[in-house]
Amino acid sequence: MPSANSAPQRAASAATTPCALHVWPAATTHTTFQGWTHAGAVDGAQRGIKGYPDLRAGAIDTAQQVQILAALDWRDISGDPNLVVVVHPEPTGSDDDRSRTKRLVVDGHVCYRELIITSSLVEAAVFSTRSVRILALRKTFDGSAPPTNFSSMTKAVITLPEKIQPNDPQIDIATRAAFAVAVRKFAVAQSFH
Repeated sequence: MPSANSAPQRAASAATTPCALHVWPAATTHTTFQGWTHAGAVDGAQRGIKGYPDLRAGAIDTAQQVQILAALDWRDISGDPNLVVVVHPEPTGSDDDRSRTKRLVVDGHVCYRELIITSSLVEAAVFSTRSVRILALRKTFDGSAPPTNFSSMTKAVITLPEKIQPNDPQIDIATRAAFAVAVRKFAVAQSFH
């Protein structure tokens, strides 16, 4: 028979059990460009449409996203020094992560979160800076309650020198840095919900 003290002990144990955060990259990164005579075709350069610049979406392909996501200090971002973080090497593969009510990973943590980059976009316009925009979803699972969802779009400017050649490696470095900033912005925004 459990003692009268076992319920508070279980509650204290649950409170000290670390939370788990599982993070997934987007399947691909798209591009869009708004020019004087261009209507913003998605992946214009990749599809060979004349007049669309190469916005270097490959700089944040799935493999690069995984590296960037793994390098972020999720414990600092979340304010939880005991957070258990797993960055997955591939997208979720789920048809609809928003309506899904089951965890993608059964890992035993009562406190379990999923952060899914559902879309990644490099965008530019005439007389405007390039930027990275992401759409992300956070799913929170606590015990047996249905999960709660939060999704939002965040954007970060790609900071480049004024005069830069089209194939300069600094473009890829700056694009990756902007992706990291956009992810951090989402992580901060989701913490309020």
